Amino acid sequence: MVAFTVDLEDWYHGLEIDISEWPKREERLRKGLDVLLSLLDHADTKATFFILGWIADRYPEVVREIDALGHEIGSHSYWHRKVYHLTPREFKEDILRTSDALSQITGKKVEGFRAPYFSITSASLWALDILKECGFTYDCSISPVITWRYGVPCARENLYYMPRHKLWEYSLSTFRFLGKKIGIGGAYMRLFPYTMASHSLSALSSAGIPAMFYCHPWEYDPDHPRERGISLRAQITHYTGLSGMAGRTAQLLADFKCDTVSSIIASQKNQHIGNYLNGR
Repeated sequence: MVAFTVDLEDWYHGLEIDISEWPKREERLRKGLDVLLSLLDHADTKATFFILGWIADRYPEVVREIDALGHEIGSHSYWHRKVYHLTPREFKEDILRTSDALSQITGKKVEGFRAPYFSITSASLWALDILKECGFTYDCSISPVITWRYGVPCARENLYYMPRHKLWEYSLSTFRFLGKKIGIGGAYMRLFPYTMASHSLSALSSAGIPAMFYCHPWEYDPDHPRERGISLRAQITHYTGLSGMAGRTAQLLADFKCDTVSSIIASQKNQHIGNYLNGR
C-alpha cells in the first residue's frame, strides 16, 4: 500500500519567492491539478491533499471539489514558510489559521500536516508537540533524505508511531542510488528512472510496509513559467523532467495500490498496533 500525497500549491510557492511577489506571478493552479485529478480518477484512487491555507482562502471552490471527490484534506501551513524559520508561536498561529480555513470550507476536522519543504528538521522538532496540542493525529514532514532545505539524519522511513508526541509519523520513502538515500516522489520522480522507485516500492510491499509518494500539481503543468534569478539547484529540482511526470504517475497508479494517509494508518493500526507502539 502506498500513501499518495499531494502538496497543493501553485508553481511559484515551491521557488521560495517572497510572499509580496506572489500576486505578480501567473496563477496556474488548475492546469496541473486537473491533470492530476484525472489521473487519480482514472485509477479509482483517493489521495491526501495537503493544502496551503492561502490557497484555501483564494480558491475555496477547489477545496470543496477535492473534498467532494472523496480525497482527504490536510494542512500544508498557510504561508509556505519553513518551520525552522518560525518561532513556536508563529508556527502555532499559522497552523491554526490554516485548519480553521480548511474546516470552514469542508466542515471536517483536519487530521494531518505536512510542513513546506519537509522543514520539520532536527532544529524544529518542537513543532511535533505543537501539532499534537492543536489536535493533529499524524504528520508527514520528516525526511530521511538530507538536502540543503531539509532532512533529519538517521530518521526512520515510512510509517511509525511516536509515543512521546502521541502522533503518527509518515515520513518519506526512499531508494538508494550510489549509496545515498533518494526520496520517492517530487523532483526525485522526475530526475531518476521510474524503475528505481518502483523496485523500492515493490520491496516494501512484499515486506508489508506502507510506503509514501508525494507530488505537486505544478509538476503536471510542464509549461508553467520559468522563473529567473533562482539558484541552479532550484532550477534543476523544479523544472527538470516535468513533461514525463504524468506518465510516470500513471504507471505508479497502475503498478501499486494507493490510498489516503488516514486510510492506511487506520488499516495498519488495526493490524500492527503493538509493533508500532513498541517501535518495531
